[in-house]
Amino acid sequence: MKSPFYRIMTTALACCLISGMVMAGCGGEGGGESQEHAEESAESEAPDPNAEARQEHMREIVRLCEGIAGAVEEGSVGTIRADVEHLKEIMEEVSTMPPRYDSSRYGFYASDFQIRAETLIAAAETGSAIEADSALQDLAITCGVCHYNCKFPADL
Repeated sequence: MKSPFYRIMTTALACCLISGMVMAGCGGEGGGESQEHAEESAESEAPDPNAEARQEHMREIVRLCEGIAGAVEEGSVGTIRADVEHLKEIMEEVSTMPPRYDSSRYGFYASDFQIRAETLIAAAETGSAIEADSALQDLAITCGVCHYNCKFPADL
């Protein structure tokens, strides 16, 4: 079994990775776009009106996740419920502003985020830093998978 330190460090690394993806425009530059995404971008010249708001919400999610990871690392999992509830509220709002493309996958991941956030709350209520860390890693995986699969263009 891994020690809690390694699990916490893995979670912190996942949060940093997600943060980097958000700051880099949620998917990096070119090359990775599918044909569908490239055609969609070429067809619509107007910028996504929700892009800036969505990015700001994602930055807030990253900040909260970093705080939660710090609390888990310190073993104070009883203090994270309010932050996780705030994460859920933000994601509920973000789920109403999908990008013009991939809205069905985006909705699926937003829903999965809510489920995994509830799991994180339940794990924190057990008082186990190990369970909370595992639940936080699962939540971070959902974030990463959404950003990878939805391949948000760099100009968002």
